[in-house]
Amino acid sequence: MSLPIPSLGSGTANIDPKEQEAIDNILIALASRSNGDLRKLLHSFFSFLHRRTDFYIVPHEDDVHTKMGFREGDAEKVLLAAFRQFPLRKMPRQADIVAAKKTQAPKNTTTSGPPSNETPVKESKLNQPRKSEDDNQIRLTEKGLQIPVGNGGATEKYKWTQTIDECTVMIQVPVGIRGKELDVSITASSIEVKPKKPLEDGTDLFVRGPLTESIDPSESTWSLEGGVVVLVLYKKQKKFWDTILVGDSKIDTSMVDSRRNISEYDETTQAQVRKMIFDQNQVQKGSPTSDEIAGIKPPIPPLPPGVEYINQEKLDEAFKLDAPNKGD
Repeated sequence: MSLPIPSLGSGTANIDPKEQEAIDNILIALASRSNGDLRKLLHSFFSFLHRRTDFYIVPHEDDVHTKMGFREGDAEKVLLAAFRQFPLRKMPRQADIVAAKKTQAPKNTTTSGPPSNETPVKESKLNQPRKSEDDNQIRLTEKGLQIPVGNGGATEKYKWTQTIDECTVMIQVPVGIRGKELDVSITASSIEVKPKKPLEDGTDLFVRGPLTESIDPSESTWSLEGGVVVLVLYKKQKKFWDTILVGDSKIDTSMVDSRRNISEYDETTQAQVRKMIFDQNQVQKGSPTSDEIAGIKPPIPPLPPGVEYINQEKLDEAFKLDAPNKGD
């Protein structure tokens, strides 16, 4: 099988959503057969490319116009370009997930059987500090806005954090529930998390509502992490949100940490930032900058049309012409 010669540019292939769904079903089946080990899945995929396609074939250097195979190095470029079409998804801190569990834990606690003299004493000792600790996590400004924690906030139903690019929403659900028992809907303007069937206590909804800003649903995902549903919502517009759902408690966005880690930038920008930091440190120490070490002279900026550089010789000559003659 000969693969079509790809473009090595930055463009992405457009796939119809229905076609993508059909492909997803096939890949889900393959992932299931790999028992969740992505290494097996990738090994099988590249083994297929090696055995059944020309992905690993390098044509002879004399056969310039052949349509079979890839020039040496091009296959790796195609692979890397495909990988970089999609952004990395950073997991929230485990401390945030644990905190979300603690916030909801008292609501999910049930007791059965006759009360005893020991049980209430033990529960009060364990639960009281946890409750006061959670209450202290939500602090308000003079205007009644939440002081951001992780650039986000908390409501009775969920906790959330954010970066300039995405929001992470953590929703407490019963610990025993499984992913296939949940119905999670993420659209450009709303989210909904509910059990597919009402729970024994009658719960039929965890979170539902319109988002305060638009997101890209195709890039947004959800996962179940030990009793916490984690939604990762990719923003359409790079800005800091003051809340997740319309009508929920807001944070003071003037207090968010807008600094970005250098690792969040592309390689070119990272190199420029590191060079700038190095040069600043060198100047402070009185040492040569990176350009001076490499013997690179700073480029002379271009002049507007009709303007020319005047060196010292031309300047002296001009002064002589303008100076009055002594004989006059």
